[in-house]
Amino acid sequence: MEAQLRRVHATTLADKRVLILGGTGTVGRIAGVLAERQGASVRLSSHHGAEAAGKAAQETNRRFDTRLTGVSGSDGAALRAALADVEVVLATAAAGIQVLAASELEAAARLLVAADVNAVPPAGIAGVGVMDDGQPLAGTRAVGIGALAVGNVKYQVQHQLLLRMRQAEQPLTLSFPEAFQLAGELLAG
Repeated sequence: MEAQLRRVHATTLADKRVLILGGTGTVGRIAGVLAERQGASVRLSSHHGAEAAGKAAQETNRRFDTRLTGVSGSDGAALRAALADVEVVLATAAAGIQVLAASELEAAARLLVAADVNAVPPAGIAGVGVMDDGQPLAGTRAVGIGALAVGNVKYQVQHQLLLRMRQAEQPLTLSFPEAFQLAGELLAG
């Protein structure tokens, strides 16, 4: 997402509002932590409502010293309200679940990037194809990033991290901050 923000909109995640749909799971929470560490204001959304999202945000905040917040994604009205002022949307819900329909996407007037990690039909975000890597998202000024584009970077990062571990003279512990840094290096180069 950061690479597309730079390439297409000449900006970064700093000071952006990020909404993570299906954000109460592990992938959503860690994505939220990483986005906040880049200076974004992050909201985790849950189709179970604001209470479930708020609980996930509080747990994540305690563990990682962040300031994530929770918002409801329980129905179309709640989702449209959450989308009204965000620049970045990331769909991390379970495979095969569409969390953002085209009709709801219209509410995201400020949207710059929409990324979907769901490779199983239907798309998690309407209009974002699994192979998309910065393709314009119809009806918006945003670009879309599909699950296989995300997966390609994930594969490269995992491969490089495993090589580093294997080649290290001493035991090497790596976590998501190192993976994020390496992903940035790979996308910049």
